[in-house]
Amino acid sequence: MKMNIRKINNYSAIRISSVFILVAMLMFTTFTFPLGTQTGAEPLPNSPPYIPNHPIPANNSTGISILTKLNWTGGDPDGNNVTYDVYFGTNNTPLKIITNQSGLIYDPGTMSYLTHYYWRIIAWDSNKAKTIGPLWEFTTERKPNTPPNTPSNPTPANGATNVYLNTQLKWSGGDPDGNPTTYDVYFGTASSPPKVKSNQSTLSYDLVTLTINTKYYWKIVAWDNQSASTTGPIWSFTTKGLPTVTITRPLVNTLYIQDNEYLIDKFPLTFIYGPINITASASSGIRIAKVEFFIDGKSIGNDSVAPYICLWNPTDLKDDLSVKHTIKVVAYDLEGDSASTQLDIIKWRFHPLPFYVGGVAIGGLLLSKFLIHTTVRGLFFNVQQSMFTTSFYAVRIHFSTMGPFRHVRGVINYKTCTGGILIGPITMIRIGPLHNIAYGSFTFLGDIHYTPGSFGQGTLINLLRNPTP
Repeated sequence: MKMNIRKINNYSAIRISSVFILVAMLMFTTFTFPLGTQTGAEPLPNSPPYIPNHPIPANNSTGISILTKLNWTGGDPDGNNVTYDVYFGTNNTPLKIITNQSGLIYDPGTMSYLTHYYWRIIAWDSNKAKTIGPLWEFTTERKPNTPPNTPSNPTPANGATNVYLNTQLKWSGGDPDGNPTTYDVYFGTASSPPKVKSNQSTLSYDLVTLTINTKYYWKIVAWDNQSASTTGPIWSFTTKGLPTVTITRPLVNTLYIQDNEYLIDKFPLTFIYGPINITASASSGIRIAKVEFFIDGKSIGNDSVAPYICLWNPTDLKDDLSVKHTIKVVAYDLEGDSASTQLDIIKWRFHPLPFYVGGVAIGGLLLSKFLIHTTVRGLFFNVQQSMFTTSFYAVRIHFSTMGPFRHVRGVINYKTCTGGILIGPITMIRIGPLHNIAYGSFTFLGDIHYTPGSFGQGTLINLLRNPTP
């Protein structure tokens, strides 16, 4: 069968044209559209994250716990991943404190009490689009009240002894919150002491004068201005006792010659011949301030260092002619409280000792029976004594001389007289501007001697003007 050549050529031309058109279209589409799957729809524009919302703590809230964590809601309308920057502080332009966190919670740690805070959140999506949240603020809670500190550090110390009678209670206190604090004071001799002072602001309390050797109890209750209280422990102390003092020299029933001790506790009395160091021991719980020494009520000295000593060595006959004396010793503590003791003694100053000692030992029998002695009574002037003699001017006296087979009485007027050593007893009242005129009586050994001849009142006046030194 014979083909139509013309027809075939037309068909070939059509096929070549179709192939050319298809290749051209393929090349156009390749360079005009990106390769890959095409849906045939236009791509959507990116949306920024949602505005951060629903803050916790709520905006402008107060009394927020200092342990609160910051919370908010966020997200992204396109479902993109979102991260958050957190701004936080006490300034209304708070600083960024964390970047690019993915969670919706931020823990700022322990915040300060009663403090105003500001914060905001900025949200970012994965296409770097952001949304700035509003500025939020809140105020934290007031610090919970803490009771006052427990009263401590008592003065006097708990259990103290020998506490001064004039003392002051002191303690430590205060409040951990810095609140004003007042104190109630309980004080007394009972173990549950009564309240003696309320609502005082100082940390001390002045006591009235306390009692010697007494145990006292006390406690403090502290209050703050929120009506919270703290009761302190019960403390105690014991006051001092009075000082004690003892005369350790001279001793009772002991003989002293020139400050030497003889016949301790075996002599019939306390007898002192010559000077003596009066010595005492004293003690006190708060220390002895001084020990003072007295003879017949007159102070002769004091000492502040143990052993307490005072020398007694009277040599002036004008001071005192008696032989019986009382030694008194007084001990004072640092508060001026005192204790005393005393001792009666015989003090012989100048005379040879055996005469008087013998006279005391036999109750005066030796003087009255075996030794000549003279007793004078009346008005005297310028009585003087030496180691072995007594002299005076007799204005008018009565005398009596006694001894073995001897008894003489008489009267002497305006004469200068002498006798032996003075042996007492002596009773004198001194008068005159120089206390050199005396009225009384005394006894001396031996006879009385006086200058022959008469001396009148003129002689006495001259003596008064020019007394014998």
